[in-house]
Amino acid sequence: MAKPLKNQPYQRKGDKENSEFFENYLLQIYQKRKSQGIEENIQYIHHFLIQVEPNTAQDLIYEKLLQTPFNYEQSFESDGYRYHLLRVNFKTPDLLIREPLVEVYDASFYLNNLSPKSKQKPHTRYIGEVFSVKDLRKLVETLHNENKVLFQSILPEKIEAGYTHFTEPSIYTNNCIGYTQDSTEEKKYPTDKAWNFSDEILAKFKLAKDLFKTYSLDEYVGPIDHFATRVYSHDREHAILEYLSLTNYWFWGAYNIGDQNSSTNVCRNLQGLPESQSPAKVFTANNTPFYVQHIDNLPCPTENFVRSYGRRLHHIAYGVKDGYIGDESKNYKNVDFVVDQLKKAHTKFLDHIIGSCDEGLKQIFSEKSEHSLLITEYIQRCDNFDGFFTKENVAALTQAAGMDDLIT
Repeated sequence: MAKPLKNQPYQRKGDKENSEFFENYLLQIYQKRKSQGIEENIQYIHHFLIQVEPNTAQDLIYEKLLQTPFNYEQSFESDGYRYHLLRVNFKTPDLLIREPLVEVYDASFYLNNLSPKSKQKPHTRYIGEVFSVKDLRKLVETLHNENKVLFQSILPEKIEAGYTHFTEPSIYTNNCIGYTQDSTEEKKYPTDKAWNFSDEILAKFKLAKDLFKTYSLDEYVGPIDHFATRVYSHDREHAILEYLSLTNYWFWGAYNIGDQNSSTNVCRNLQGLPESQSPAKVFTANNTPFYVQHIDNLPCPTENFVRSYGRRLHHIAYGVKDGYIGDESKNYKNVDFVVDQLKKAHTKFLDHIIGSCDEGLKQIFSEKSEHSLLITEYIQRCDNFDGFFTKENVAALTQAAGMDDLIT
């Protein structure tokens, strides 16, 4: 068990050993961001941003309406992109889906073209999570002037409601971090230029949401539980430390998943907010790099994914309400019911449901979405299980997901 660091408000979890470099800079990052006011300025995740191919957003929206608790709210255009807002409620992060209005050669395009499978969908990419902050100008000035963080643009003189300021893509994860100043209970977006789907498309959206409710999924599937990115083995510690220097998250712990030659590293918001308002961020990486696989004969599912698709977000997990259906002796848990209902709606899964409530968790991966290149996970945490995950579950999920990511 890893030893807790000084000045941390919780017991560190896990058995993955970190370098002396990591442990040294982790504590210094905590101290620096607190002294700079970064920790207090950043509040919670405001929304997630996913980009898709031009004129394809409707397909991902339909998928999300059918498979998750998100509801379609509105669409608008800004800066060469069309945006579509999905929401569960004001207390949990929104999902913003973006599509270019024309072919653009932006950072996503170039990053996707570096990898054999992602270049097949050159615009499709998880862009990053956007944090609500109290004082955007102060935060950006601190990060840029004092900490030398690079942003995609210069902060405008007048900050309009709903404006988001993004960092440059990380060289370790290829994801961005966004910040928006939003002090209202109702989240704001720059919706001056509204845009509308046709009545036919809106009718399909209604059908998808009606099916979600008809199958009683609205009673069991909750907001985002966590989201996970995959990186190369040599980037693991740098990716985590960089993320902690840009957010108010804490390194909760890491577990070595030996039989899959990987580790799962969890960062959580421990500021006292419900975790549904700022879901956990997970980093997964190989223990040894792919180029020695022919020597040690260890599996390489995590790094195979990164080699195929590049450093990027791998999956988004949705919490399933704890409990069971019918007679408890039949052991038919809520997540079992959710999966059976989703199969009726033609959702495909990579494997059977992993784990048990005796172990604390039951969870499953869907097949990768052709519209977002993201896997959807459903996870039931039994009896207020707070261990976040089990090594056995992660190993099985990693193996199942890895079969689709082999480079041929």
